[in-house]
Amino acid sequence: MLESQIQTIRNKVVETLKTYFLEDAQEVLTEIDELKKNPEVSNDDAKIEELKVYKALMSFIAFSILPEKEQLELFRSFLVKAFKVGVDVPNRFAIKMNLTPDVLWPETVQAFVEAMLKNDEKLSSRTIVIHGEKGDVSPTLSNWLRDYNRIYGMDRHEKIVPYNYLTTNENVRFLNQEEKVLLLKILEFYEGLKFPSQNQIQGALEKALDQYIEENGSVPEDPAVSEEEVVLSRVKHQLNIGSSDYLDESVDKLIKKFPKVADQLVCGWPIRLIFNGEQVQPTVSNWLADYRAYAGAGPHEINERSDYLIRSPNVQDLSVAERECLGLLLRSYDEQYPLPFSISRQEILFDRVVANV
Repeated sequence: MLESQIQTIRNKVVETLKTYFLEDAQEVLTEIDELKKNPEVSNDDAKIEELKVYKALMSFIAFSILPEKEQLELFRSFLVKAFKVGVDVPNRFAIKMNLTPDVLWPETVQAFVEAMLKNDEKLSSRTIVIHGEKGDVSPTLSNWLRDYNRIYGMDRHEKIVPYNYLTTNENVRFLNQEEKVLLLKILEFYEGLKFPSQNQIQGALEKALDQYIEENGSVPEDPAVSEEEVVLSRVKHQLNIGSSDYLDESVDKLIKKFPKVADQLVCGWPIRLIFNGEQVQPTVSNWLADYRAYAGAGPHEINERSDYLIRSPNVQDLSVAERECLGLLLRSYDEQYPLPFSISRQEILFDRVVANV
């Protein structure tokens, strides 16, 4: 009975990591909390550890509704594992920031940057040497960021800087390909958190980090393979089973089944909605809203679609590839034309289709 309950939670966790449905994450979190009250579970360290992993993963899916104290704790203790499994951390954090008043952004972001700088999760098994310091240290995220900051400083940098770090840093040379990709994703996310005025808080963060290192010293080595890593590996494997599979659906059906697809970007710069002049991100939902405002509620004939693709101000600066993607999107909206969709990546795979609009 107990194993059946845990298996049910396992299955729900994997499914929720594919769909990103907030309600499902909340339901799983409730089930986990209830199951942990079972004496048979509370006396089993392996099961407690497994449920702890599932709870952290579901907490990232439900990130925007958690108390900030819990959010910060996730950044300190589970950020690396979330990236490793494939959780779209930037997306979950963006939702939180969209709900945060602008006046609180600098203070809020600073708190999460500091949490990352104190994260003791390991990115690899080999020790590293921090630039300008002596002796090997544990390969924790806090130490990797410390090395990165020692070289480049804590101001905001161009996107090329994390790539430069990966191609020139001696510590990175010993990482395998998966670890390099993981480190790059985290560094890009770290840079994305910063404001241009980050140098104003550089001294405070450096001081806090130095104090933290001084008070805590090096981090003890973990066992070769912890129970937590076993659970994470199983979840990742289950997610990767379908990573090469995709389904073909029209865009309206995809949005209903996978709401996250509405936020997929079609091009690289904002568009201006025709019906209110507002400048918005070039997401699937915003392009469709602009198209409906221009051509009326769908479906439309091919000549109406072509007219929009030729005359709409938003389309003028698109590249040929972006125009093809947009054409495919509009065709799917008008004709229920099926588009390939990656469940694991949660995005329409425009490059799998030969444009014919």
